[in-house]
Amino acid sequence: MAQFSFRLLVTPLLLALVAGLAGCGDDGPRRLKAPDGRALGRVVGWVTLDGQPLAGAQIDFNNKMSRTCSAGTDENGYYKLKFNRRIAGAPVGEHSVSVGLFGNNSEDPTEEPLPSIYNTKSILKTTVHEGHNVISFHLTTPKGIGEVAELAEVTGLVLFNGNPLVGAKIEFQAERSGTARGVTDPNGRYQLVFTETRPGAVVGPNRVVISRTDADGEETIREVYNVSSTLHHFVKPGENDFNFSLSSKLPSSKDKPPAKPPANPKPSGDGC
Repeated sequence: MAQFSFRLLVTPLLLALVAGLAGCGDDGPRRLKAPDGRALGRVVGWVTLDGQPLAGAQIDFNNKMSRTCSAGTDENGYYKLKFNRRIAGAPVGEHSVSVGLFGNNSEDPTEEPLPSIYNTKSILKTTVHEGHNVISFHLTTPKGIGEVAELAEVTGLVLFNGNPLVGAKIEFQAERSGTARGVTDPNGRYQLVFTETRPGAVVGPNRVVISRTDADGEETIREVYNVSSTLHHFVKPGENDFNFSLSSKLPSSKDKPPAKPPANPKPSGDGC
């Protein structure tokens, strides 16, 4: 009888223990935390340069409220961020990001081969969330120029025969180097982007090209706006808003100014 009572006592205890263990699993994996208790997120990703894996680079996540979290990229451009030597991840929140081949401890940082917009004057930003984060960076180098071009914000409206032109491609081709691109939305509005990480267009004179093709790839607007474009704008530092009003019709003869008579008309042979 005593043995039977012991079994009755042990069985509920085992069931309670198993239920407790199962309940712990419902909360998912244990959350990462910094030594001071702040929440961390696991961060991994890939870094490429001009479409190729960037090996041997140092990537730093900088949060104003915390220390810098760093990692190095392997031969595939893959990195896994560390909060410190023992703890992986980075604090949850906004971060500015820098990527360099020499890192922050370079004796001569002016020799950094990557553009300064990725390190000393970084424009890279990201947000770390709790849990697992995959954050990749696809960097590009300027073509044919030693320094990164100065950019300015460019937005505007494109009308066609008085109506918003939807789905048109617009390009600002800088005289110095580089092309900024945009696409008009359902309201005919556009915003230019120089690269996937740099909005805007190059400051200075730009040739403007506007095109829109149909389902067969045929151009639907006149060549004077694209292939033989005569549109030009000067992009100034700061904010720029350029509007375009396109027409499907060629100017009629009525719209042309009358031809000017020659300055010194020759007398006819019949004159006295």
